Amino acid sequence: MNYLKESWLRWVGWLVLASLFAVACVFLSQWQFARRGEAVAKIDLVLANYDREAVPVEELVDPANFDPALEWRPVQLRGSFVTDAAHLVRNRPLNGQPGFLQVIPFKLSSGAIVLVETGWLPTSSDLGVPNSIPLPGNNEQTITARIRPSEPELGRDAPTGQLATISPKALADKTGLEPVQSFYVRLTKQYSESAPKLLLKPELTEGNHLSYALQWILFALMGFAALIWAIRQEMLFKRAAADPNFVVKKKRRLGDSDKEYEDSLTQ
Repeated sequence: MNYLKESWLRWVGWLVLASLFAVACVFLSQWQFARRGEAVAKIDLVLANYDREAVPVEELVDPANFDPALEWRPVQLRGSFVTDAAHLVRNRPLNGQPGFLQVIPFKLSSGAIVLVETGWLPTSSDLGVPNSIPLPGNNEQTITARIRPSEPELGRDAPTGQLATISPKALADKTGLEPVQSFYVRLTKQYSESAPKLLLKPELTEGNHLSYALQWILFALMGFAALIWAIRQEMLFKRAAADPNFVVKKKRRLGDSDKEYEDSLTQ
């Protein structure tokens, strides 16, 4: 049994490596489980809020203390569009086609200003600004929209009339208006036939995070299984080398008995 003493230190080293690999796989698995949890939470939020009855925005949202649980809730806003401050949000592809989102401040009857995303416009043929940029009327009206949390600023500048993100603060810096900072709203109905295309309801899919998480766990187990197989194979070969009478038994495969029977008939 000297072959056991000769190899144990090397096997311990491989065991440490297999353990480190397993730890890394577990961390990656937990990361995928966490990402799935985030996706499921977003799906639950859409299901809970998207199709609820619209209520006046003033009754639901506190601009100074925005609750993320209100995302996708429909609200009604009474006031008028400030069309002079309309902007385009850059780099917003839709179904593989490059384009912009249009955002326009909406001044409520109370005097507060809320940023409204009115929809998507394709780029021109030379990938510049859209050939046509329609605008709603600036008359007093009631609109219905869904609440979205404001996007963070990217620290990037944008040409005149454009924004890098849907950031009320960025629009305030460019126009001098003071829209609510914590959220904006997405319009639910086009203001005219030529108006920008409304974005569809978010896809209710959690992605492949669960399958990826399970795969990482499987990889961790496979690492230990491969180590055990390698140790066993080395033990068998070293034992065969040390003992001339020892024969490594081969596993019988499906069909071996049939072959043996056929060979016996030909003898």
